[in-house]
Formats: sequence, structure tokens, C-alpha cells
Amino acid sequence: MKRTTATLFACSTFAIAATAHARGLQARTEVTPADGYEAVPAVLFVPDAPISLIPSSMCPISQGGNDNAGLGCVAGLDAATDYMPPANLVNVVEGLSSALAPYNVLVTSVRPPEYVPYQMLLPSDEVNAESLSRTCAGAAIDCDGVQRNDIAFTSGGSMFCMDPDPVQAALIAFGYMSGLENNDNPMDPMFYQADAPFGPDFTMPALTYADTCSNLVQTVDDMEMINPLQCAASINHEPYCDGMDNQANSHQELLAYYGPGPVVEDTTPPTVEALGIMDMDGAVIPDGGALPLTATVSDDSGPVFVRWTLTSDNADFLTFDADGNGSVCKSHNGVCEVDFMGEVPYQQIEGNNYDATEIAMVPGDDYTITFEASDLYGNTIEAVTVTITVEGGGGGESGGADTSGGGSASASDTNASASASDSNGDESTSSDIEGPGDSGQTDDSGGGCSCNSPGAGGSAWFLLGFVGLAAGRRRSRR
Repeated sequence: MKRTTATLFACSTFAIAATAHARGLQARTEVTPADGYEAVPAVLFVPDAPISLIPSSMCPISQGGNDNAGLGCVAGLDAATDYMPPANLVNVVEGLSSALAPYNVLVTSVRPPEYVPYQMLLPSDEVNAESLSRTCAGAAIDCDGVQRNDIAFTSGGSMFCMDPDPVQAALIAFGYMSGLENNDNPMDPMFYQADAPFGPDFTMPALTYADTCSNLVQTVDDMEMINPLQCAASINHEPYCDGMDNQANSHQELLAYYGPGPVVEDTTPPTVEALGIMDMDGAVIPDGGALPLTATVSDDSGPVFVRWTLTSDNADFLTFDADGNGSVCKSHNGVCEVDFMGEVPYQQIEGNNYDATEIAMVPGDDYTITFEASDLYGNTIEAVTVTITVEGGGGGESGGADTSGGGSASASDTNASASASDSNGDESTSSDIEGPGDSGQTDDSGGGCSCNSPGAGGSAWFLLGFVGLAAGRRRSRR
């Protein structure tokens, strides 16, 4: 079922299959790491004011048909729209904050910079009678919580979801974004009834993720046909239950992905230890020289996020301006023509050296360069801006460089979270959603790849900077 503007805040269908008796385990003394990385904090942004949303297919920087919270790009949305917060938003935020207090997750209504990855939840109290959702919660399931810029939704009701508890629906949606799947434990928000009426039991809301191993439960579509689990149980769920078959522990999984809470308040921006453009305003670089786009940045809370932006009116340079904003940039979070590619989940670089050599070789002209940096919690440095002239072009002393060949560069952030209605997250990307790039989220095959690369051809001075980018960023996909 294609997600339209009318059904955006509803959700679609899902349910479960057979279930066995749950087996409880004592709380662990050690946290089991996620598949491929140690626990890393996250930010959950819940807007308290209207925000603009656009279809992922219209995203200024291609997302491969997937969500990007920073840019407000929504997979499957058919037209631009504005999200309006519900009247019960305060209660939802308070409920989320309480339920997520055991984990290193900041729940906030202050939006971080777009180049900082953050999860976004858009609650709604509107009832959509046409929606087929059984959970009133929609998000793509991100196995192991690798992607940290997903968008999730809740609704006030659907054809198969009557009078949902708004907090539990929000916890289901957050669970999907974190790689959780449904289970048979009525005391856990991810509970899903295996028999009609299928779905959560909102008459007895569960508002705390249970530290108990429970049986994983498959869901059903609107025809009550069984949908498969989206993550490999033996990799993504069973390690948190001592390897027991078909078992999952919501609490232990969240600890593995985010670490133990509560969140420690952080108001300190990153420290710029070295910056190549510092004191370079007005500098002139010889023809063929590289812009000094080097930076070493660290932060006391861990992850660092940066954005380099080059602005020029040089026509050859602007060939690579994918979003047509008059500049070319490199950043985190898939919001630029070039992405950082490092360690998951936040593409962090060993040694904290966040250079932009891919865009440092430019044709002769004048360039305004801006460097920004932020920590995960949105504490930013004062942006550094300089203008540097590269000789050999319109702004230099010797004519323009030979940059024939054309071509363009664009970032394609393939969101490989598993997807489906409800249990995948209803009304998120599914095999029924049409549009370019959507196929990247519709199957259960292993390993999606997100690649940043220029188009065919391209100017030699710039194309060399993109060599090696085709390896892309890999997202957990099972």
C-alpha cells in the first residue's frame, strides 16, 4: 500500500504468528555489544512545532528512497506536507523520557543541526479510518540500530487499531527504529497478540521495556497472512538471551545499542584541535594547489560531526552541486554531495581527523569556505568562514583550468533498515511503495550499500577526489 499524505500519520498492517511460553532471564551484569559496534548514545527528536516534510524522492541530496530526519525527507510520502504536533504531545514526550531513562538516549524537542544524525518521532492523535495499521506505529526496522537518522510516526487510530495508548505506540515506533521486533510478552511495549484481534493490547498498556527474554512474534498483513521477521534472530536478538532460539530481550538490546542511562547533560561544544583554514582568510594558493581542508576535532561526550562547505560561482565547480544551492559540501548524515565514511553508527574517523580532501582540488577561482562542527547533542562551535583564491581561473592570475567532461555528484544514502508495515513499521517503506530508490528497503537480503559517487565523466580535478567513494557506507540489512 503506497503511503500517501492522507495515510502518513496512520500506519499500516502487521501482526504475529505462533507463540510459545516466554522464558525469563535475570538482568545481565555485562552489556552485550551490538553486531559490529559498542554502545553509542542517540538523540530522539520529537518536534513541538510544525516542521516541513518532503518525499524522499524529492530530497535535495538523494537518500536512495529512504528517510533522513535532518532533511525531513520521508520514504514513501507522495507530496510535501507539514507535520503538526498533537494536543497530547507533552504527555508523549514525558512518557518517552521516562521509558528511555535507563538508556543513553536524549529525548528532546530542540532540533540538532541537519548534519548531525538523530532519530525523529512524529506522534499524531488523528484517526485514519483508511489505514490498515495494527499497531498505530510506523517505522522501518533498523537491525542493530545502525542508522541513526530514521523517521517514525504514530497515529490516533486506524481500521485495525482502536484507541491506542499514545505512549506505548511511541515506544513501539522507537523500538522499530532501534531494531526491536514484536514479542509475546504483555508486559513489554513490543507485545503483539498472536490471535485475533492481533496487535498490541492497548487496554493494558506496557510502558517500560522488559528485561525478560520472550518469544519473537511474526506479524500479519491486512489479509492475516504472516510476515517474516526482518532481522536475523541469531545475530540481532538471540545474543541477548544467551543464544536461546527465537528469543528477544528488548531492554538488553537497547542497552547494547545505546548504553546505560540516564543521559548526562552536555552543553560543551567540540574542541577544534587543528584547522587548516584558520587564519587563511584572503590567502592565495598557486594554480594546481589544494585547499587546506583539514581538521582535527574531538568532544568530551564522544561523537563529533562536521560539515565543510565550499561556495563559488565557478561554473565547472558547480557542475558537482547536486542540490543546486550554489555550493558543494562534505558532512555527516547524508546531507552533502560527499559523506564521511568511518566507523558505524556515526561514521566516526579514527584519530578525529575530519578532512575534506575529496573536494580540496578545485579549478582556479575564489572560494568561500565554511567549517562547522557539533557534538551529538547539538552543541556547535562558532562556524569558521574564510575566502581563499586559487590561481589559474576567474579569480586568479592565469586563465581557467581545463575542466571539460561535465558530470555531477550526488550522495545516495541507502537506508537498509528492514521495512514493512507495523512490525517493520507500518506506513514506512515497503514493497508496495512506489518511487525511485524505494527498492532498497523492500527485501531481506544481506547488506545494502550506500554510495557517494560522481556521474559519468566529470572534471579531472574534482573526480580524483571521489576515487574510493563507491565503497559507500554499509548499513545493517537482513
